[in-house]
Amino acid sequence: MQDFYSSLWDFTPIEKINKNLTIVRHKLSGRLMVRRISAQDSYPVMNALTAVKHPNLMEVYSARMVDGICESLCEFINGSTIDFYVRTKPYEPAEARRIMCEICNGLTALHGHGLVHRDIKPENVMITAEGIVKIIDYNISRLQKPGQRRDTYVMGTAGYASPEQFGFAQTDGRADIYACGVLLNYMLTGCLPSERLHQGVFNTVIEKCIEVDENKRYATAEELKLVLLGKRRDRRKQLRPLPGFRGKNPFVKFMAFQGLMIYAALALVIIFIGIPREIQNISTGVWKNIRVSIGILTLCADALLFWTAIPYILFGDVFRLSEKINPDNPKNGQYVLKILGGASILVGIVLVIIALNLSVQ
Repeated sequence: MQDFYSSLWDFTPIEKINKNLTIVRHKLSGRLMVRRISAQDSYPVMNALTAVKHPNLMEVYSARMVDGICESLCEFINGSTIDFYVRTKPYEPAEARRIMCEICNGLTALHGHGLVHRDIKPENVMITAEGIVKIIDYNISRLQKPGQRRDTYVMGTAGYASPEQFGFAQTDGRADIYACGVLLNYMLTGCLPSERLHQGVFNTVIEKCIEVDENKRYATAEELKLVLLGKRRDRRKQLRPLPGFRGKNPFVKFMAFQGLMIYAALALVIIFIGIPREIQNISTGVWKNIRVSIGILTLCADALLFWTAIPYILFGDVFRLSEKINPDNPKNGQYVLKILGGASILVGIVLVIIALNLSVQ
């Protein structure tokens, strides 16, 4: 192995992939490698990558400057990309979880060396013939620079790149978390979240990954992995919308809300109008006590519906709408949420008062 690293640049070209990539064979060991040509300013990143060794990362063996260009030798990976597999059939949740956890392992190692990949996408994650997940292509990766306000170059793949990659702030590991959320959605649905959001078990995980505000995403790749494995509780799971309110179709949401309101109306009718007179005649006193108890409990439940359901149902939409109206300050959605919450609380109080009045009559 020592001989391999000491004589890396003694190789024979095998096949030219494009003007920047060539498959070569190491003369001493016979191992295949990939020779990459990149711009001069990529040398610091490629050189830093030579110190990162992890089974879920394409290894960069060596990097050097030759005639004003960066030349690097990278691991040759025999496998296919995630994009290749998804085009045939989206992944099942269990397999998508396994792959994403291995991606998180690789990113944890990468971020630990102060590096951000910035281009996690289906074409840049390969599955080897042995089933090992490999993150490849560090073409737009960068080193984090303390004190720098934003990235020097605006780069990234549309749909997968986080908002801060387009000049809003300096990117850190949370930019890769954003791309992981998009990638997980793609593995499960074959679509970007903007086209079709996964509505299954990983819905809340994806939504948290792709938050516009990076402070609302998972802080690290390790944290994302623990949530995927169920070893850390995601608080957002408690706020998962009720059935009928999980999609983006406004008509479906409207009809689901009407269903909730019909339930509330039927509860009122059953308790205060629809109970047969004969039951009341059995024992007026006993029935009145029962009616008071049931009336208070049921209408308090209806009040709670108004009290909590409105902001709960509208929570996600409020923030998405706010971000579209004023993308520079997504926190504006909090004010809208407070207004809706306050209004629903007032409605709840009114319903409680009505319940008490009707019950004691």
